Amino acid sequence: MLHTHIYFGCKRAALALEPDLLSSMVTFLQSMGMQIHAAVTTTRSPVLEKLAIPCVNIGDLEDFEQLAIGSDLLIANSYADEISQRLQIPLHRQGIPICDRLGNAMLTKVGYQGTMQTLFAIANLLLTP
Repeated sequence: MLHTHIYFGCKRAALALEPDLLSSMVTFLQSMGMQIHAAVTTTRSPVLEKLAIPCVNIGDLEDFEQLAIGSDLLIANSYADEISQRLQIPLHRQGIPICDRLGNAMLTKVGYQGTMQTLFAIANLLLTP
């Protein structure tokens, strides 16, 4: 966290994830100093009421594309790749499906190892011009 936090600070992220994953990613990103620009999920859930963000939109990727304009980073599944290309905003693939990356199922997603991999992956995307 010490080595990557300078890349996260004051950046704006737009997320399109299932409620539980959205909740954990919002908390994680905010702890790194990132602002949540937009949050879209598929269904209502009690976990969403506890999030420290003004609004969570229930919608789909079409809604996500409109809300994501002005973000520095997108976090969603592989289906958001075209949105990433159109908006020219880097995409960190998270959730299901991730069908356009080899070896994704072999990556550690939890614990210390998973946190480090996620930090480095996002920081590297933010480093890319």
